[in-house]
Amino acid sequence: MGTRSGRHGSAGGPAPARARALSAILALLAGLSWCGPAGAEAPPAQDGPSITWSVYEAGPFMMLDGPERGTGIFDRIRGLLAERLGDVSQRTISAPFPRLLAEIRNGADWCFVGGIRTPEREAFAAFSLPVAMFYPLRVIVHAPQRARFEALGPIPLARLLEDGTAWRTSVLLGRSLAPAVDALLRARPPAQTFSEFPEAFRMLLRDRLDYLIEFPSIAAYHARHLQADGALVALPLSETPDPVFSRVMCARTPQGLAVVARIDAILRAERPNPAYRAIVEAWSDPADLPKLRAIYDARFLTSD
Repeated sequence: MGTRSGRHGSAGGPAPARARALSAILALLAGLSWCGPAGAEAPPAQDGPSITWSVYEAGPFMMLDGPERGTGIFDRIRGLLAERLGDVSQRTISAPFPRLLAEIRNGADWCFVGGIRTPEREAFAAFSLPVAMFYPLRVIVHAPQRARFEALGPIPLARLLEDGTAWRTSVLLGRSLAPAVDALLRARPPAQTFSEFPEAFRMLLRDRLDYLIEFPSIAAYHARHLQADGALVALPLSETPDPVFSRVMCARTPQGLAVVARIDAILRAERPNPAYRAIVEAWSDPADLPKLRAIYDARFLTSD
């Protein structure tokens, strides 16, 4: 008596055929490399070293959109490093600074061009040789408020922080500016923090903040992009902090330490070159260049 084929079929019926076809498709897909939308980056390989470059909007150091995309100081340095590390799987993720700091603290494969080395961060992060420098640190105010601040003379940041009601400010969450300034901010932390630079500059222009502690190049960039050229003024601090060196910051893991070691070798070869110097000097006020160039030769190239 012959075997009846029911709805689900027998061993030689349609269902096994479909199963074999599905298995063949899955095998084919497993052999293909990842392919995302145009311009998307493949996830890093799981069986070798990888770098997740973290970025956020912080012109003129990082520019994520518009015609200047990818031309910031840190963007160009990151591009140079990525090219030299071509054998390492790499991708780029946009994330606010507090998140990238948390990822590095948790041991992820994230790296950030522009980190400031501090004793607290060295407990969980590895730092490269200096890649660029921040200078000069200033008090940034809305132009209509200039006379109020200039009446103080060289502005004592300690005095401003003592009265956070009369002198309102905000700081980027988790950011380090300079050792002396960081100590003042720890002693008298501002009531407000922010996670994106445009947010803080909008508040300053709307007089919801009285001042920001910032670098003039960053202030000028954001004023221009907020259609407010000339609306912000940079005034000197009485504390006059020294230039601060920025570095590549990765997790303090075996992989992170290995990546930083390779980055250091690249930086030793590239930093003395005129092309690299030009990246570091981009967006600087011409009046600051003599001091920057002297520091570059005397301290930047010799710092560990």
